[in-house]
Amino acid sequence: MRQVVVLGAALALATGMAFAAAAELDTAVMETLEVVSESLASNIALADVAAARTDAADLQSLFAEVQAHFAARGDAVDAVEYAKKSRELAGAVRVALEAGKFDDAANAASEIGRTCKACHRKYKP
Repeated sequence: MRQVVVLGAALALATGMAFAAAAELDTAVMETLEVVSESLASNIALADVAAARTDAADLQSLFAEVQAHFAARGDAVDAVEYAKKSRELAGAVRVALEAGKFDDAANAASEIGRTCKACHRKYKP
């Protein structure tokens, strides 16, 4: 009986620690997304293709992480779709930059911001 109680307590502790780590990761990633999104908009406005390309690639990676995080949670299907859409939009920014279409890049970057806001309205307390 004691082994079952100890095992149960260990499992509860591990689950709580995993949830806390996921929440912390989520917060850190979200804060980084905000900073990189602002940098992207600025770099597009300045026509700094190299810096904007880097920002867009970073956003794709970060949104992939967010998408995986919410998929693993299993209770935020819309958040998974918002992250996927944002990752695809960051890819569209990169394509537009390569073609020298700064207006298209700026529009895609703005759409990323709107997608983030839609997700936050639904999921952020």
